[in-house]
Amino acid sequence: MPGKIGILLSGLGYDRGTQILELPFIYREIERSGGSPICLAPRETVPVAGRGKILKPRDLLEECLPIARGDMTAVEDVDNKYLDALIIPGGKGPITVLSDTVDSGPDAHAVRSVREMIVGLHVRKKPIGTLGYGGALLMVALKHSIEQPIITMGEDTALISSLSPLGIAPVNVGPQEVIHDSDNCIFSAAGISPGSSIAKGADAVECMTISIMEHRGR
Repeated sequence: MPGKIGILLSGLGYDRGTQILELPFIYREIERSGGSPICLAPRETVPVAGRGKILKPRDLLEECLPIARGDMTAVEDVDNKYLDALIIPGGKGPITVLSDTVDSGPDAHAVRSVREMIVGLHVRKKPIGTLGYGGALLMVALKHSIEQPIITMGEDTALISSLSPLGIAPVNVGPQEVIHDSDNCIFSAAGISPGSSIAKGADAVECMTISIMEHRGR
């Protein structure tokens, strides 16, 4: 069944943004299923320590245009009822730009508009898919809404350990596997990380996206 699938972007560059290698595989499976990808980013971001320097604020909407094929929508302008599902790609942007997870661990906060969107979709039982560090952002956003979610966040054992107070039940999976937390309608995969196999990671990205599209039609 066709639907509007949000893709939450966090900027350019793996360390401070979205893992762009995952996007073509997400786009392809959404469109193959007859859906419409809606690329999203918030106007607000987590403040970055400038070490005494004044840093220019990042405009994620403008920054993400090249990887969104020239069409971006602000998270603040989207009604949760408008989206049928959400996918959060990996890269470190979800834990450095859309939240302060790297610095604050279990006490982290997500950008307000992002948190409200994720919570709203979860309450409406809309499927949410995450790749790599996108899973950590999801857990931070939903830490007051769900208990003991089943999710994979890749192989960053230090991050997983730091978030353990949130009651996460992390699952170590192969690069081609997808985890489905049916109680919380969450799909997750390790995604494509630096040094990993793009071919194997792409299989999981596509499988997760297909699973979300199929779940929508139930």
